[in-house]
Amino acid sequence: MIESSPIKVQIFSDIVCPWCFIGKRRWDSAIKELVEVEVELIWRPYQLYPGLPYEGIDRREYLRRRYGDSAATGSAPRRIQEEAESVGIELRYDLIDKIPNTAYSHYLLERSLELGVQHDLAEALFQAYFCRGIDIGDTGSLLNLCESIGMIARDVEEALLSVAENVDMSTHLNFAQEQNIFSVPGYLFENGYLLPGAQTEETISRVLQRISEKMKAL
Repeated sequence: MIESSPIKVQIFSDIVCPWCFIGKRRWDSAIKELVEVEVELIWRPYQLYPGLPYEGIDRREYLRRRYGDSAATGSAPRRIQEEAESVGIELRYDLIDKIPNTAYSHYLLERSLELGVQHDLAEALFQAYFCRGIDIGDTGSLLNLCESIGMIARDVEEALLSVAENVDMSTHLNFAQEQNIFSVPGYLFENGYLLPGAQTEETISRVLQRISEKMKAL
C-alpha cells in the first residue's frame, strides 16, 4: 500500500495580526480532529508594517494618529475579542506598548523550520505578543522565547547578530503578492489553491478532507 503524502500548506502571516493567531488555533483544532489526514504547515513572512524602525513604535500613538483618539484606548474590537476567546485566546492589548518590527521574528521562524519547531515558535511568538505584551522586536525577548521551545541560545544569538538590522523582507512580500496574497492570513496549498482569511474550523476541515480525497484518488 502506497502511503499518501502530507498536504502541504504555506501560511502567510504576521505575528502582530490577531486574525493570524486566531486562524492558527482553528487550524490546530481542525488538524487534531482529522486524524486520518496528514498536514504539513509552513510559515511564511508577510509584514503588515514593513517600514517600521527596528525598535518599533508606540502603539497608542500610532493608533491615535491613524484612526483618531477613540482607537487609542488599547482594547481589542469586540468581534476580534469574541473570536479570540472562542479558541482559548485572551487578548491583552492593554499590555502592548509597541507595534514591533517583526523582521527578526520572521527570520527566526524561517530558521526554526529546519529544526522542526516552526509551529511551536509561531505559537510562542503569538502568545508572547498578544497575551503578555512582550516586545517581539527585542532580540533579548526573542532569545528567551526560542530557548523556551528548545532552540539553542547561542545559535539564535549568532543568527540575530549575523543579520543585525538588515533583514530583507521585500523578497518575501513580493513572493506573497505574486501568489495573489495581499492580506493575512492566507493559506496556500501545493496545488495553488488559496484559502484567504481566518476561516472557521469547519471550512478548514472541509477543504482538507476534499484535497485529501483528491490526492488519494491519483
